[in-house]
Amino acid sequence: MPTGRPATLLYNAAAGSSSLAPPDELCAALAEAGFAPQVLETTHPELLAGLLRELTGPVFLGGGDGTFRDTARHLLGRTDIQLGVLPLGTSNNIARTLGVYGDPLEVARRYRHVRVLPFDAGRVRAAWGEDVFFEACGCGVFAELLHAYDPQQGKSPLRAMKALLDILPGFQAQTLEVTVDGQPAPGPPLALLAVMNTRSTGNGLHLAPEANPGDGHLNLIRVNGAERDSLLAYGAALLRGDFHTLSSVDALPGRRITVSDQGQVFHVDHETRQSPQPGGVVDIKVWPAALRVLTPLDEG
Repeated sequence: MPTGRPATLLYNAAAGSSSLAPPDELCAALAEAGFAPQVLETTHPELLAGLLRELTGPVFLGGGDGTFRDTARHLLGRTDIQLGVLPLGTSNNIARTLGVYGDPLEVARRYRHVRVLPFDAGRVRAAWGEDVFFEACGCGVFAELLHAYDPQQGKSPLRAMKALLDILPGFQAQTLEVTVDGQPAPGPPLALLAVMNTRSTGNGLHLAPEANPGDGHLNLIRVNGAERDSLLAYGAALLRGDFHTLSSVDALPGRRITVSDQGQVFHVDHETRQSPQPGGVVDIKVWPAALRVLTPLDEG
């Protein structure tokens, strides 16, 4: 019988880098860190609610951002579970924001010494209903591209290229009414609006390098659609991690943000939404300390 602190490993065999760390090897690495994990595979995300209801203590997620979302949405407000991320996804936006990156087996071993930190979520109320996000929510060109790409159909470079060709040539910036913490925040027509909880979203779009998902705030990022920087400047800034400093980019912290609903597509993490009855507002506010997460406390 394995000895160590009881824990659970939720493993997504479909994650982008799962071949680098099979579940038995991850269990062995977690055992080196002092845990005795039981393995549950997330083959059917719709079954997670029932599985998680019975769990307590450390739950390690062997997967990517989608695995985190599928799991965390059932754990909001629970203080008896702590989530530890083992980055097996393609982008790993949440893991990277938490400073958890590298070889997943080595990451598992680093959990011998941990910190327990709060992790905020974002709550969304709109005409389509209520939602929660862990990375970002927004509208504009990224949401339109994501909607055209439709990630629910699986990953496809060909479909991604088609989405780019369909959306970019005819995309028009929108003038939106925005408030931040109850105060009007007027701005120019926007190419992109993102309310960020993590530093990056999507396929590694580093839009808010100063975001901290445990500070009780969200970060509003707006890209001026009338005076856009060149695509080269955008790309270079994303690589450098200072996208928010470009002259066409406006960044504001806030706890509650509203955006006028003109029928545009919104994204909620990697899913998309569109109101059946435009004309109201999309109300976005932070849910402070919605989750508890583990991060490795490196020796040194």
